Amino acid sequence: MALPDEAASRWLAIAITAAILVLVTQLLLRGPLLPERVAGVLMRVSFIPRPRSVAAPAPLPATTTMTSEQARAILQAHAGDASADLAPPAVRPAPTTPAQTMTERVYTSIGTVRVPPGSRIDPMKAAEIPATAPGLPNERQLAEARKVLERPNPIQYDETRFAKDWVSDGTLGDVAAQKLNSAAATIAKKIFGEDIQSPVARPPPDVRYNPALYEQSADLGRAATGDAYKAAPIAYEKVPDLKGEGSRRIRVAMEALQKRISACDAAKVKPLMATVRSHLTELERVEYALAHGADPIQAQQMLPRRGDSNYDLARRALWYADHELASCKR
Repeated sequence: MALPDEAASRWLAIAITAAILVLVTQLLLRGPLLPERVAGVLMRVSFIPRPRSVAAPAPLPATTTMTSEQARAILQAHAGDASADLAPPAVRPAPTTPAQTMTERVYTSIGTVRVPPGSRIDPMKAAEIPATAPGLPNERQLAEARKVLERPNPIQYDETRFAKDWVSDGTLGDVAAQKLNSAAATIAKKIFGEDIQSPVARPPPDVRYNPALYEQSADLGRAATGDAYKAAPIAYEKVPDLKGEGSRRIRVAMEALQKRISACDAAKVKPLMATVRSHLTELERVEYALAHGADPIQAQQMLPRRGDSNYDLARRALWYADHELASCKR
């Protein structure tokens, strides 16, 4: 079967589209189909007033007496009402007090709510009255009734018996990590026992630093790089304490050296003394951190090492400056 060419297919599509549009237009232009009016069928709506209800008069009490004028006036008032009883109604006594409005019945003259006598609670003794509301079966609900105006703690947590076994109810990865941690803890208990001690870092060994014993002293410091003072041939010495004594000794030594080299060239003295001041500043920072609440791990491991190092380097920088400026000292 031969397929139609492209031009014929386009015209066929245009014709189908035009037919669909015409059909949709006819459906939209047609009005809504309303049911034809049935001749002779009408509905009439009329309003019927509700009859006025008149309460039947109460029977006269045995001891009530009426005069003829009162009875004649009552009969004339009820003569036009067909539903009225023929018996003369009882004469109601006139109210002796004016009728109270709803506001007067609810509130007093000073604006407070009217309560039955004997039901007032002294606000100074309200805390002494136990909150025993009816229908509270247990102590928890009684406690909630006593704290009805208190804001609950949003992060209140009551640990359950499964807290030690179940840490997270999050994603599948969290649960898998929890199981791996539990398995690792079980294996560790099998190997190391129940009483597993946490690792504690040990301080470095107390080894005296002696640059004269180095095979290549140029590796310690050179004048070209500005750190030749590190190879000063003096004995290693730890900081006396980190409460201010170490920085005090360095400042005293600096003042004594500046007096001896006061006749030297300032351009040559300045870089040498700047090295001493840099290590002195680091030592003072360590002392300040320990005196004002440093991190416990750093105070135990890192800060003492930094204090010893900067104290020793400051001493070596002082020795190197004294040695380099020996020619111009007083």
